[in-house]
Order: sequence, then C-alpha cells, then structure tokens
Amino acid sequence: MGAMTHLHLSPQGFLFDHHSGLSFTTNSTGAWILDCLIQGAKRQDLLNGLVETFEVEPDTASLDLEEFLGLLRQARLLPRDLDGQVAP
Repeated sequence: MGAMTHLHLSPQGFLFDHHSGLSFTTNSTGAWILDCLIQGAKRQDLLNGLVETFEVEPDTASLDLEEFLGLLRQARLLPRDLDGQVAP
C-alpha cells in the first residue's frame, strides 16, 4: 500500500514517519497492527488476525482496534485516505 510506505517500524514497536518526523511507540500488539497496516491490511484482516494471533474475543478485538486506530489518527500517523479502508 503506497499510502503508508513512508513509515518505518522497528521490531521494538517504534514507528517513525519519514515525511513529518513524527514518532509513535507501541507494544507488540500495536506493532503487529502497524506492520499489517503498512503491508496493506484491511480492517477485517486486522480483526481476524487479532482474534487468531492474540486469542481475543471478536468484540474485544474490534473495540481495541478502533481505539488503537483512533490513537494513530490523533498522532497523524494514519492517513485520512485510509479511513474508508479501516473504519467500521
């Protein structure tokens, strides 16, 4: 996905936006979500992966994902043009 190729994610969960200079630090679950987003995952892909990989209930995964995506939007790390792709 071209929209997020300007982001660099370290294995430790440190995200750096080469365009804006903004950075964001997260835990391993957040790093997994960010890596999936950078690779072009859609919202349903993320939800399925959270349920399978982290063994959480679908409702919990959905709530947690929306909260995390909201944090990325606040930090201006999730492009507006991606909202339609990952929003519920």
